[in-house]
Amino acid sequence: SIGSKLNLNLKGVAIGNGWVNPHDQYPAYATFAQENGLVSNTTEKILAGSYKVCQGLITSGVWPVALEECQLTTTGILGGPIPRFNVYDIRRKCDHPPLCYDFSNLDKYLALPAVRQ
Repeated sequence: SIGSKLNLNLKGVAIGNGWVNPHDQYPAYATFAQENGLVSNTTEKILAGSYKVCQGLITSGVWPVALEECQLTTTGILGGPIPRFNVYDIRRKCDHPPLCYDFSNLDKYLALPAVRQ
């Protein structure tokens, strides 16, 4: 088979923004937020309760409702519709909503006729 002849010299692997297990990852946001001073102890307890509902919906397989509940709870940490902080570096403010980074130079580059060909 082709797979047995494949020889890869693998140096590393990366997963960008990967979800491994939303059932376990969503509730970790509440703990992380409290431990890093993004929310109070009281808010963390409220978030933890909401994430229990989120986990129950994930377990039940009602995906659209689970997504809505889980994301709504997460908005309690982030703030919305504009994040209170840069979600990729919580030490920074979100200076360029919604992704918190200035992509204008990339936009200009991608708009060049030579690049668009």
